[in-house]
Amino acid sequence: MLAKLALRNVRRQMSNYFVYFMTVILTVALLFALCNMIFSPQLNLDAESNSGMKNGLMVLIAFVFVIVTFVLGYAASFLLKFRKQEFGMYLTLGMTRNNILLIFLTETLIMGIVALGTGILLGLFFYQGMVAIMMKLMQLELTFASYSAKGLLVTIGLVIAIFLLSAFTSFVYLEVVNIYDLLHGAQKSEKKSRHPKVWVLIMAASLLIMIEAAMDFIGLIEIRYSSSKGNLDTEIMLDLLIIAIALIFLHIGVAKSLIPFLFKNKTFCGRGTNTFTLRQLSGTLSVNSVMVGLMAFLLTAAIFVSNGAFFLKILERTGHERSNPFDVTYVENNDTDRKTDQAILPEEAEPIIDNYAKIEKKCTYTTYRDETNELAEPLDTWYEKNVLYVCTNISQSDFNALCRALGYPIVNLDGRFLVVTNSTLAAETDYSSVTLHFGSKDYPYGGKREGQSPLPDSIYTVVPDEAVESLEVQEKKVVYVLEQKQYDAERLQEDLTYQFTYADGEYTSNTCDYRLKEMDRQVGDSEIAIFIIGALYIGIVFLLMVMAILALKIMSGLTEDKRRYRMLSCLGVSEGEQRQTLLRQTAGFFFQPLILPVLSSVPMGWLFGRLLQLHGCAGQVGEMYLTTFLIALVITILYLLYFIAIYQIAKRTVVQKTKC
Repeated sequence: MLAKLALRNVRRQMSNYFVYFMTVILTVALLFALCNMIFSPQLNLDAESNSGMKNGLMVLIAFVFVIVTFVLGYAASFLLKFRKQEFGMYLTLGMTRNNILLIFLTETLIMGIVALGTGILLGLFFYQGMVAIMMKLMQLELTFASYSAKGLLVTIGLVIAIFLLSAFTSFVYLEVVNIYDLLHGAQKSEKKSRHPKVWVLIMAASLLIMIEAAMDFIGLIEIRYSSSKGNLDTEIMLDLLIIAIALIFLHIGVAKSLIPFLFKNKTFCGRGTNTFTLRQLSGTLSVNSVMVGLMAFLLTAAIFVSNGAFFLKILERTGHERSNPFDVTYVENNDTDRKTDQAILPEEAEPIIDNYAKIEKKCTYTTYRDETNELAEPLDTWYEKNVLYVCTNISQSDFNALCRALGYPIVNLDGRFLVVTNSTLAAETDYSSVTLHFGSKDYPYGGKREGQSPLPDSIYTVVPDEAVESLEVQEKKVVYVLEQKQYDAERLQEDLTYQFTYADGEYTSNTCDYRLKEMDRQVGDSEIAIFIIGALYIGIVFLLMVMAILALKIMSGLTEDKRRYRMLSCLGVSEGEQRQTLLRQTAGFFFQPLILPVLSSVPMGWLFGRLLQLHGCAGQVGEMYLTTFLIALVITILYLLYFIAIYQIAKRTVVQKTKC
């Protein structure tokens, strides 16, 4: 009997729970996809080399589990409040609390099973999409990803745990609530805001504090990612906490000051149903201002993390090209503790490399360092005094040979030296007064080149050929340009790895004197790919959870709204005016948490663009701005679609035909 009643309740309430139910299904689908990625044979996260990626995904799953459990527990309280009168009627008809608990647990079980089954079916497609994105980011061949029984079991276990914790929240509530609260809990008692002028000051102060904390946060991030000075984690987390608290108080201030001031505007209140709309928003916003502030912070965090992921992708891509100007780089072994006769020399390595990718060009060059002389004309600051003194030097002929191999313009020094830099900080420094003294000759400053560098160093000098005769050899290198850019780099690195013995003959170890650009790319892409997937996943989950809470909050008030709109209908308000009133009321509550996060995209785009400039990636700033705009646009569109669905459900329930 109770099971039939629970099943009937689920069918009857499905129209009201539809948006919430779809949110749960999408969350389960994403959870299933993420769990399967951990055990995916294509991504091979069980391998020791990918253990960091696997651990990162597991931490992400644990984090999402906590967030989803909290939100669903919060949602369960809304569902109970939505059905207060129904449960109160059960008690007055003679049912025991245990009967009601059994009914609600049965309903939760039914919804959990349906959500789990539907979510897993949808997750089958989500998983293929996530793996495709992952493999695309890692530049691997796209193949059909096989599913994992372990991933399925982990998903089932997590979903069961989530619903059990959610049911426990409901159990505690139904144990302590009394019949009177159940029967009369839907009757709202609106309290007028006291001292609205004080709340205006609180709102203004919160806005100023939030702006100040945001500016300080931007400054700390700029320092952290441009110069890596000190440990700033504590200061960054403190700024985030201040921003979150300021957001909450800002929304409380808006709810308790804006509407009271609008009430005082007789012209505004005298138009149509504006007074009714303000009364509806007054109770909703005042009661839920803390929740709205928290949701605004979650949306801001989702936008920031998503932008941060793509910023790191751009930075990693440009950094990879700079640190690997050639496809293969051989560095001669200068370690006196190792036996050099065991090394694989370029003559032996070239046939091995040719088996994987044909060698198109080959260059040999030497870098030098001045260990004796100081600057002839020292500059004011320590950095400017010493940077050119301690940096790498390369001869003009070697530099031009490398430039020809890469298609870069060559240089003609004419007895001067050239500064080549990939660092914005070094590029902004004025070296015009510097004169280098090598041997018995002085070399004045001859200009500066930013970018198009055939060496991975952040800053170095190109000097005339005769200048290097008095310098000490730093490194001897052989570099190669390959015809094929993608090949089995892991196998090639294994073939170029050898075992060497230390000079004392007691220890042996493996090493490789060849740096493979493709190998570095695969490692870098795999690391950044997991970060992008994680960031997008967190962003989507945060967005779903925020919209689910908003939807449930709106749904939980439909019964009372229906009664009030019936009164409007009796007063002669047409269906069209009721729809417009409901639209303003729903949009006023639904979009409030979105406004500041979307506006925050502007300083976010500026921040990440500035960081790219500091890393010498000025050409990618436009791409970052476009990415920031697209992320804000996509979130806004998804938010709008969700709102339309909520409004349509509310409209069918609330709007009354004009009769009494």
